[in-house]
Amino acid sequence: MRIFKKFMFAVLGVILAISTVNAQDYKHPEGLIKEDGKVFNNEGKHIGWITKDGIVKDTSGQKVAEIDSEGNLVESATGKKLGKAEKNGNFTPYFSKTPDDKWSVSAPVNGNCTVKDKNGKTVVIIHENYKQQGACAYHCLTVKKNDTKTK
Repeated sequence: MRIFKKFMFAVLGVILAISTVNAQDYKHPEGLIKEDGKVFNNEGKHIGWITKDGIVKDTSGQKVAEIDSEGNLVESATGKKLGKAEKNGNFTPYFSKTPDDKWSVSAPVNGNCTVKDKNGKTVVIIHENYKQQGACAYHCLTVKKNDTKTK
């Protein structure tokens, strides 16, 4: 009987562990850019790609923006500059009200960098391959999706 109880507790523990892991992965508190350049929003939905040469595409494959040689995020349709990527990966949206509205990018930890807003809230987790450009891509794809107007 003791062995049966131990077995049942072990099974229950495994079930609870699996449920907890699935529950934690169900909603993403931030966006994600994977190693292959796929960009996901904070709900885990695929919203586009970024290529290693800085081209941002939506899910239909249409070019939305690109990061030019000076680090500017430039909208493809209008040529309008949406923001600036610094050499360290930090990103400043051009419609920011103040210079401290930029997003900061951490050094890689376990292959990923964390992008945080001015309040320290994690906005997106990006694979280290995209440290320089990931925040730009995420910003561009989420602004386009939400039809946010820039100033």
